[in-house]
Amino acid sequence: MRQRLRLVGVVTALVCAAAAPARAHPPVETLGRGADTVWVLWPRERPVSIVVFGHGWSTPLPTDGFAPWIAHLRARGSIVVYPRYRVGAESVSGALQAFETGVRTAFARLRQLELPVVAIGKSFGGSAVFAYAAAATAWHVPAPSAILSVFPALPLAPLPAGGIARRTFVELFVGDADTTAGSAGADAFWRWLSGHPASKKRYVVIRSQPGFVANHDSAQRSDALARRIFWAPLDRLIEQARRSG
Repeated sequence: MRQRLRLVGVVTALVCAAAAPARAHPPVETLGRGADTVWVLWPRERPVSIVVFGHGWSTPLPTDGFAPWIAHLRARGSIVVYPRYRVGAESVSGALQAFETGVRTAFARLRQLELPVVAIGKSFGGSAVFAYAAAATAWHVPAPSAILSVFPALPLAPLPAGGIARRTFVELFVGDADTTAGSAGADAFWRWLSGHPASKKRYVVIRSQPGFVANHDSAQRSDALARRIFWAPLDRLIEQARRSG
């Protein structure tokens, strides 16, 4: 009987160890320096996905306007990769280079994890995530299986004629009251994606409604309306990426 109890105890300990989240890292890791800094923000439980988060020009820190959205993603099991890319008055090309450096640094840290990757970007970040998806092989990082580009800026660099992987799902958001980016960036990317499978892309106009103005900064809101309009579509993309493996 004692031997049986010891065996049960060993099995229980092994199961608990397998279920416990890995804690060989701090909850938030800061890698690199200056504009090349990238934050790797870990979930409390065992991670189930990786989200590359391309912020807008005015929100370079994960404690800025997107903090509630990042907290939501981490609570759902996502590792959030947040490249800083901007400290001061970087040029567009310099900022894009720093974004690349941040993404590459983060994935060097995460290289042993085989998890689905989804990219979200707003404004500059909404353009940068396309550069990442198109150049993932050259950057030696995993390509995202889905992209949500919110109110993107115009392409930051010449885009390759080959586009992105045909399996990648793309969702483009345009705000009907966005007077900063307007639809110019989204339209440019939509034209670039003309050869992409129709079932793998969506162009969505976000409409203003009572209590919600779909302007350039509306994606930084965290109220119930904003969560339904912006957060829920990303959650669906992540779940779809997890199911497709």
